[in-house]
Amino acid sequence: MKPGALRSLVLISALLPNLSNAADVSENSWYQAGREAVAKARQQLPPPGRAHNVILFIGDGMGVPTVTAARILAGQQQGQPGEEHVLSFERFPWLALAKTYNTNQQVPDSAGTMTAMVTGVKTGAGILSLDETARRGDVTRVAESRIPTLFEQAEARGLATGLVTTTRVTHATPAALYAHSPDRDWESDTDLPKAAHR
Repeated sequence: MKPGALRSLVLISALLPNLSNAADVSENSWYQAGREAVAKARQQLPPPGRAHNVILFIGDGMGVPTVTAARILAGQQQGQPGEEHVLSFERFPWLALAKTYNTNQQVPDSAGTMTAMVTGVKTGAGILSLDETARRGDVTRVAESRIPTLFEQAEARGLATGLVTTTRVTHATPAALYAHSPDRDWESDTDLPKAAHR
């Protein structure tokens, strides 16, 4: 941390007790809501020991702007201004943001981003669970660029896996859990080029 930033934090910390003594501040609903949120968060301790199950929820295409828009709309539909609304999944005890992108274009697609989430390796658009050396539609590099998915790693350890989806199971997001393909559109044998048939 830069020395200037540290001085600013010390100054803010010194001023906070004086601010909290002011009647208009201590009665302010935003301060009260903030205190309640902090108190509630402190009560949510992680369970002791190792996790027995892991559930990974993926909102396909749900970046921060999309979630914000959904939150506002849901709040407005309930007669509120919108911004103060909380979506159901925002009430989960632990949440995380993931920065996923493709290695070959700025606007990502589901195949490459889900590959990053379930393998830890970034790859190109349209590619499922193959590393960044794979090229879309090129079947010659599948064996060398194949990377294990969370499902494969869990199953190798004797754990059970499963997926639930609101789309077809061959769609890019669920397919990245089990498929290793240089083209997300190869969803059936009839979609494969001649070179991909073995």
